[in-house]
Amino acid sequence: MKTKRVLAVMITSLFLLYGCSNSDESMEGLASKASESRGSSEIHREYPKEKREVLATFGAIATNITLGAGEGYGIGSDPYNPNEYMDQLISFHAYDDNFVEFNNGLSYDSEGNEANERTLFGTIVDPGGVQKFAAVPGTLKVAVYYGNVANLTFISDFELLIGGELHIVNNLITLLFVKTDGEWKMNHEHHSPVNVEGSIESETGSNPSVPDLGSVAQQEVLATFGAIAESITLGAGKGYDSEYMDQLISFHAYGRKFTEFNNGESFDSAGNEHNERQLFGEVVSKVQYFGAAPGTLKVAVYNGNVANLTFLSDFILDIKDGPTGHRVNNLITLLFVKTKGEWKMVHEHHSDYMGKIDWEYPI
Repeated sequence: MKTKRVLAVMITSLFLLYGCSNSDESMEGLASKASESRGSSEIHREYPKEKREVLATFGAIATNITLGAGEGYGIGSDPYNPNEYMDQLISFHAYDDNFVEFNNGLSYDSEGNEANERTLFGTIVDPGGVQKFAAVPGTLKVAVYYGNVANLTFISDFELLIGGELHIVNNLITLLFVKTDGEWKMNHEHHSPVNVEGSIESETGSNPSVPDLGSVAQQEVLATFGAIAESITLGAGKGYDSEYMDQLISFHAYGRKFTEFNNGESFDSAGNEHNERQLFGEVVSKVQYFGAAPGTLKVAVYNGNVANLTFLSDFILDIKDGPTGHRVNNLITLLFVKTKGEWKMVHEHHSDYMGKIDWEYPI
């Protein structure tokens, strides 16, 4: 047990080191001519104290996963062999009706997330089987907004022993934290495989901050999402620099906090802008339908100024010089921040949906 605790302390220190080094990176160049959010202090403000708190919470999560690996499901499942570490791990989550986990191409609610984590780390991973629980150097980012919502993104570099066999886990991971009663709790998780070859170089109490439901803020975010869809629909195939693409880009708040995870890769502000202008302005010739699968769209608004929009996409696109009626079913996370009275996107995470499509074509 002493060896495991030393390893856990080392892991926590590793997270803090990555967080500090990453926060010192220079501001990335912004290509956008349309973004209107550059002057907003909230988009670029660092919140160093809160970032340290989130990183410390993340370190505590890593500690409990490491110490509790293979020690049982927890919650009294075996009164003679309880797993206090799995119980503590679950306590770092803020479970409510708006909690969503996207993982392994599927969507889970609060109950599903808890079962997944207790089962994986408590019963599937070998006892003492967390050989490494770290982020790929240079990928860990903590973006804090208004001092009470934090988006933590990184490429995982996990090494887990399962049945005596070493498993390397390299995923693109988004963890959304909300501060409530002085503690940081996770309210959303999005995990998807990273597929960039050569990008992984291994080195040996009370309710959560309850989202506003049916609030004015929620309706504003939905209206913004509708305007984004309209820009994409009207601008399809109209060109890289069309007014519609300019409008689409204006809904983003670019800066060094911005990260996009898409198609197994990670992009900064300039990369996101190029991707969207190229895809919708040049590659797609027509948008037949741009919606969400029935019952999957959720908008969780925190403290009136940060919103997490999650859904399973059901897009039907005609591709220039390619197929028509191309259907896109992705698990999508869009994080919005309200600045200067407008809602702007500060993070996107897209991953393939691997579940069953059991709803009718919308058109």
